[in-house]
Amino acid sequence: MKSLANTENIVQCNRIYSFFSKYQQIVRLVGWMLRFKHNCLCTKEERTRELTSLEFHKAELKLNLMIQHESFEGEEDKKLKGLAVFVEEDKILRVKTQIVNRRDKEDFRKPLLLPSNHEVVLKLIEHYHKKNLHCGVQILQNILREKFWILNGRKTIRKVVSKCVICKRYSSKRLEVDSGPLPENRVRDAAVFQITGVDAAGLLFLRGNQKAWVLLFTCAVYRAVHLEIITSLSTEAFLMGFRRFVARRGRCSTIYCDNGTNFVGAANLLHGLDWNKIIKPGAINAIEWKFNPPTAAWWGGWWERLIRILKDLLKRILDQAQLHYEEMLTILCDSKALMNSRPLTYVSQSDQLVPISPSSFLQDIKEWSTPDIDAIDHNSLNRRIKYRQNLQKDLRNRFRNEYLGLLVQRTKCRDTRKLAVGYVVLFGADNCKRINWPLGRVTDIIPGKEEIVRLVKIQTSHSKLLRPIQRVYPLEISFVSDFLPPMRVNHTVGIDSDDKETFTECERKVSRSGREIKVAEKLDL
Repeated sequence: MKSLANTENIVQCNRIYSFFSKYQQIVRLVGWMLRFKHNCLCTKEERTRELTSLEFHKAELKLNLMIQHESFEGEEDKKLKGLAVFVEEDKILRVKTQIVNRRDKEDFRKPLLLPSNHEVVLKLIEHYHKKNLHCGVQILQNILREKFWILNGRKTIRKVVSKCVICKRYSSKRLEVDSGPLPENRVRDAAVFQITGVDAAGLLFLRGNQKAWVLLFTCAVYRAVHLEIITSLSTEAFLMGFRRFVARRGRCSTIYCDNGTNFVGAANLLHGLDWNKIIKPGAINAIEWKFNPPTAAWWGGWWERLIRILKDLLKRILDQAQLHYEEMLTILCDSKALMNSRPLTYVSQSDQLVPISPSSFLQDIKEWSTPDIDAIDHNSLNRRIKYRQNLQKDLRNRFRNEYLGLLVQRTKCRDTRKLAVGYVVLFGADNCKRINWPLGRVTDIIPGKEEIVRLVKIQTSHSKLLRPIQRVYPLEISFVSDFLPPMRVNHTVGIDSDDKETFTECERKVSRSGREIKVAEKLDL
């Protein structure tokens, strides 16, 4: 008791503030210790009840004195080189400024000196940051300058503000990654519409209060377009439109699409067939469906851009007119022909080769001879077949050299941040505000062929989601929110539903509700 009553011995209790997370709690503890000292020395005037504002002010000065005793060796310390530091009557180091003669607050004219790397100073900055409505670095520095002079103040304040979870939630930027090279299905030699991307555009209003949508099929290699009109977005309507597409353009081997319920339903229905019975008489293979990640519309940019072209054409043609079903079908046929005639290569003004367009691969090569005479002369017919094969080969070579050769990889991303398993992140959504974005933790990182991460698995409080990295906003904090379930590490990476995942719990104590239990520590005085 007597040792605590000694004011000088309070400095020896320099570890008392390491057990508190808030600056005010530390000040209140020092205030109660000073209250205890006063009551022990002054038996006549014993203080009770809550701490007064004067006692709180004295406790804050005593705490600042303790910090200075730990951090500095006096006013001649090497750390204070370049500052005019002096000691006041209360043995506190203060900084002499050039506004000493100004009629203003004493703390503003002669601010208290504080170090930059002390844990209580960081808690002090955090306290003022929250007290002043999570203000920015410049405003917070001006507020602290009213009372304190912190060494390397701006750098220290920026360090504290950058770790504020609430501020990070609203200021964090999404991750970026360079676009990779086109996959083999987009650049290899294939038949027209053998690899196809599909998406729906609409809504269109027809006569008789009828609604319609447009199914846009895009050739992944030659960028050709085929349009079909459907009157519903159901799986059955999509299968009917897909049947008409196959009847006109032939059966495709691979289909790319987004996660629309009609597309997913059609893929599930086709996968549920008994393909052993279908393959034996027909000698065909099942269509391979490849879905883009959820909320990653730009992964289907090669058909999304064509949907924009189609919408621009329909806006200019239709204006506010309402057509019948057959009339709308005619308009779509004209739009399809126009979109397929767009040039893919450079259009020269001189009389050079005709620019390559998607219609070059859809239409047969124009004939200028007489087919009946060619059928009579067998040798001439053989030469004609070789001639057409050479023309087709030359067309493919022109497409390779003039179009594919111009697809250069461009680097735009400068984001060097990297995710790791266990990072706490926000993942954005277009249909809600940032304040309602869910919080999750990265459980899996899925790298691509070039070991570049473009997909991550995120564990929320309710489910596990697959999201592209451009939708992820890292919070860059070193702890996990209390309401999240216990940390799990994924040892088996897989996207498909058939893949199995194994999880192991991290070594930490949690309650039944999933809250992390902090191990109690004794107050070692």
